[in-house]
Amino acid sequence: MPFDGALSPDPEHAARTLRAVRRALAAVPFYAKQDLGAAAADDAALDSVLARLPLLTRDRVRPTLPKVWFPEGRDAKAELASGAVSVVEAGTAASRVRILFDARWWREQERRALAIHPRAATTLATEPYRDAVLWVPERGTGSCGSGDPAYEERLEGGRLHLNSRQDPTFWTEPVMTRMLDELALHETTALLADPFYLDVLARHAATLGRRLDVRGFVATMRARTTRAHREALSRVHSGAVVDVLAAREVGTLFVDGEDGKKHHAPFSTHVELLRAKVETPGANDVALVVVTTLEREVQPLVRYVLGDLVQIAPGEGRFTSVPPVASFEGTIDDAIVRPDGALVTAGAIDRAIAPADARAYQVVQSEPDAVEIEVVGGSHSSVEQALAPLLAGMKISARSTTAIGVEPNGKYRSVARKIPLSLSAAFDGCEGA
Repeated sequence: MPFDGALSPDPEHAARTLRAVRRALAAVPFYAKQDLGAAAADDAALDSVLARLPLLTRDRVRPTLPKVWFPEGRDAKAELASGAVSVVEAGTAASRVRILFDARWWREQERRALAIHPRAATTLATEPYRDAVLWVPERGTGSCGSGDPAYEERLEGGRLHLNSRQDPTFWTEPVMTRMLDELALHETTALLADPFYLDVLARHAATLGRRLDVRGFVATMRARTTRAHREALSRVHSGAVVDVLAAREVGTLFVDGEDGKKHHAPFSTHVELLRAKVETPGANDVALVVVTTLEREVQPLVRYVLGDLVQIAPGEGRFTSVPPVASFEGTIDDAIVRPDGALVTAGAIDRAIAPADARAYQVVQSEPDAVEIEVVGGSHSSVEQALAPLLAGMKISARSTTAIGVEPNGKYRSVARKIPLSLSAAFDGCEGA
């Protein structure tokens, strides 16, 4: 559904979701061979139909071939060869999966969803709309021994790809200053950024006494924004900051509203929020995000376990029947499991660490009863003390470091769990997952 500048509630959300599910089960070989059509054939309500269908995890998607995800009548080989559909990687370093990606669809649904925030809606409706992106590079790469691709080489229509180097640890001052200059040169109306990458640029701008030349809004996405990120950004940008939960597999799910809640974006997905059935210290009403896509013709995903965790907010959904969200709590791979079975989210850890005033940190759980923490700035002993009540029954070892390295996929993780977790033991409705 193309974006026409206005975003309204979708009264047909349930019916639209049921049609998408039935279409996928009937026409896409991956589902058709499982003979799941009967589960969605009657007039049952949406929640009842979905409950009859199995959850789809990355482990089930990973070994499949692209051709099983193309509907009958579509030529997988031709569409992949033409570039109409491409294969990209998604997920965290611990759960990477290759998916089929339609870039044109992505841009359309992203712009429509961003309009949930009033400032973003105004910016999107103002011509010319010119955005810049700052995250793992997608258009050309640079290296320490060679210069960045020229400004013109990093343009994609009205979009500027600011970054050509995967690890901000190796950004030089001239490179970061060039990025600040290009925000102005591009007449940037919106900056879409991974908060870890943006934090490095914002701190450089503050050192120079400069501000981010962004005329509309900044949207943080692709990772969970920490308190330290927000504080660094506030020193160089006084405009709207829009927090977004999106994933390349499914599109944009939740976007900040003016009321402080994060609202489900209509038309592209249906989201089930499966509540935790274990204690979640430091967070309330935690749920696992499960997504059914509505607009993906190639590789539609039915009850896909995205792996992100949220805190559910009180109240009803504004645009669909999906409830609003109070906070993005990080991924299930970034949640610590205490010896007593309690689940400690990355969001809860960040809120606990806030008084310690660390610039950056990484909490790693490699053993059931212990975590190790690297701390950049602040006091590592203060971080240990701040986390002790949250991680009761665990040994906490913290040390100071100068920087936190990126994962092989170019992303940062503030928390990383390296021991297994049972979804069925931790969340309602995950039996058999």
